[in-house]
Amino acid sequence: MQQNETFEQRVASIRRRFIDGLDARLDSIDLSLCAGEDATSNERHARKIHRLFHDLAGNAAMLELEAVERSIRKGVEIAQIADSRGEALSDESIMRLREVLAGTRSVARDLQEATCQ
Repeated sequence: MQQNETFEQRVASIRRRFIDGLDARLDSIDLSLCAGEDATSNERHARKIHRLFHDLAGNAAMLELEAVERSIRKGVEIAQIADSRGEALSDESIMRLREVLAGTRSVARDLQEATCQ
């Protein structure tokens, strides 16, 4: 960041970095979905997935990236159900969470294209 940048320019730069790094964040969540329960972790798998989706949705909301937030919130809701019940994520839930990730990737591509114009 340069000292002569306006607040709006700094926020735009942060948004751009967030959008550019979104695929890596989604990859990380997808890998965590594949990993399943980790006996060495104090955090249950469903709780971890819930937290990852929730953190990403919160970051998107803070940056006013409504399309990303809306898309990822679907995953928050799915993971929250299993987490709140203390249950493992079902195969169906994992499939639905992967659909959310794919949809969010599409949103991210659209945002990247829009910011390149």
